[in-house]
Amino acid sequence: MNKEQIAYQKTGYFSKLIGDYLDGKKELTPFYKCEFKIESFEKMINERAQLPIDRVVLTNSLKSQYKGVEINGAVQNNIENLQKENCFTVTTGHQLNLFTGPLYFIYKIVSTINLAKELKSKYPNNDFVPVYWMATEDHDFEEVNHFNLFKKKYELAKTQSGAVGKMKLDGVDDLLTELKEDLGDRNGVEDVLHLFSKYYSHDKTYTEAIRGIVNHLFGKYSLVIVDGDDAGLKRLMVKEFEEELLTQKNHSVINSTTEKLVELGYKGQVNPREINLFYLKDQLRERIVLEGNVYKALNTNIQFSKEQLIEELNNFPERFSPNAPLRPMYQEKILPNLAYIGGGGELAYWFQLKEMFDANNISFPVLVLRNSVLMIDKGSAKKLQKLEIPVTDIFKNTDALIKAYLKKGSNIILDLKKEEQLVVDVFEDIVQKAGAVDQSLQPFVKAELQKSVKSLKNIEGRLMKGEKKKEEVAVNQIKNIKDKLFPSGSLQERHENILSLLLFHGETIIDELTKEIQPLDEKFTIIQLL
Repeated sequence: MNKEQIAYQKTGYFSKLIGDYLDGKKELTPFYKCEFKIESFEKMINERAQLPIDRVVLTNSLKSQYKGVEINGAVQNNIENLQKENCFTVTTGHQLNLFTGPLYFIYKIVSTINLAKELKSKYPNNDFVPVYWMATEDHDFEEVNHFNLFKKKYELAKTQSGAVGKMKLDGVDDLLTELKEDLGDRNGVEDVLHLFSKYYSHDKTYTEAIRGIVNHLFGKYSLVIVDGDDAGLKRLMVKEFEEELLTQKNHSVINSTTEKLVELGYKGQVNPREINLFYLKDQLRERIVLEGNVYKALNTNIQFSKEQLIEELNNFPERFSPNAPLRPMYQEKILPNLAYIGGGGELAYWFQLKEMFDANNISFPVLVLRNSVLMIDKGSAKKLQKLEIPVTDIFKNTDALIKAYLKKGSNIILDLKKEEQLVVDVFEDIVQKAGAVDQSLQPFVKAELQKSVKSLKNIEGRLMKGEKKKEEVAVNQIKNIKDKLFPSGSLQERHENILSLLLFHGETIIDELTKEIQPLDEKFTIIQLL
C-alpha cells in the first residue's frame, strides 16, 4: 500500500461545522469538553477516575452477552480489565447493517482500535478498551436491510417489526445464493461467502449476525462489543429514564443548544422529543407520549398512569429504549468512556448534547472524527499515474479534472481569461467615453460588453470541446476513474461494502488497514493498493 493524505476541509465532502471543529474555532468550544488531541485524554482520565461506574454490572452483562460466542483471550482479558478502576473505554457505535453495510463502518472500528493503542502508548499505567456499541434497538429497517457491491444493491424485505436487533434474517439464504451466482468464479468468492454464511442465516437475528462477524474480524484486536438492549445495563439508567418521563427537561436543553449552534450558522442534526424514550416489547418499539395524565405507546393500546409507568420502569427497565438524543447519555453513564469516534454527521449531533450531559452530571467524551479512507485499486492507480493526475486531486469534480488535464497537455491555451480581461478593459474605457457624451449610452455599452464576454465563453467552450474530442480516450478514463472511486458522486466509503476488499485481498486487508489508519491524524487517508 501507498498512503497519502489530504485535509478533510479540502475534500469538499465535510460540513463547515466539522471543518471548524478540526480548525479549533473558538466559537465552537462551548459545545464540547476537550480538544481532538492526544493530550486531552489526561484530563479525561483524571475526571472519569472520579466518577462512579458500576463495573461489576458492566462486566457481568458483557459476559452474559458473549455466551455462545467464540472469543479469544484478548477480548476476554479486556472484559476482565473493565473491572479495574484504571481501565477506560473508547467507543464507536453503529447500526446493524446487513453484511456490515458501507465501508466506513469498518473504518470506524479500526479508528477505535487504534485510538486505544495510542492511548496505551501515551498513558501506559492505564488500560484502554476499544468498544463497538451495537445499535440493536434501532427500528429503522430501511437503513440497515441492504448493502452495495459492484454497482448492485442487495437487500432483504421487511417481514417483522420492532427493534432491528431482534429480527430474524428472513431471506438471507436466498441473498447468499444470489451473491454466489453474481460473483461467479472470482478468486476468493468461496472463502468470503463461507465466512458470511457462518453468521448470516435465516435462524439468526441481526444482533447475532453482526456480533459474530465483527467479533470474527476484530476480536484479535481486543474489540469488545456491547449490546445496550440489556436489562442489567438499563437498570443503571433507571434514574435518568424516570427523570425523562416525569420532567421532560432534556428536549428543552437540547433545543437551547441547537438554537445557539444555528445562530452561529450551523445546522441541527437531531430533533429531540418531549419524551426521548420508546416502549420496547416483543415486535414493538413505539414512542412514549404524554396525553393529559396518561402515558401512551404510540400506535398501540398500551397506556399507563404515572405511577404504573414508573412501576413498569423499575420492574422492566429493558422495556424502555432511548432514542438518538438520549442514547449517547446512556452509553456514557454505563461505560468508563473517554472518547466517542464517529463520522461528521454523528459528531454534529453530539455538539447539540453537551448542555444536556452537563445538566444530568454525566461526563461528556472527547469527540474524535473517525478516519475516512479512499481505496484506489491497482488499475485506477496506474491510470492516474499515466495521466499525471496527483491522487489528492481526485476529489475535484470531473469537469475540473478533465480541464486541468487538457490544459496541461495542450499546445494551445484553452481558456480565454486573458483575452476576456482585455475586452473588459477596452469596454470600460468605452463606457467612460460614452458617459461623457451621454449617460444613457452606458447601459447600452455594458450590455454589448456582456455579449462579447458571452461570445468568448462560447469560443472557449468550443476550444475545450475540440480538445476533449482529440483526447477522448483520456477523458473517458478520467470519467471512469471518478465513477469508480466516487460511486453515484458520493464517497466510496459510503457506498461500497467490505466484500469488495475481502474478495481481492482476503482478511489480511484488515491488518493492513490497522497499520495505515491513525485516528488522530485529522486528515483524509488515500490508500493506493499495489
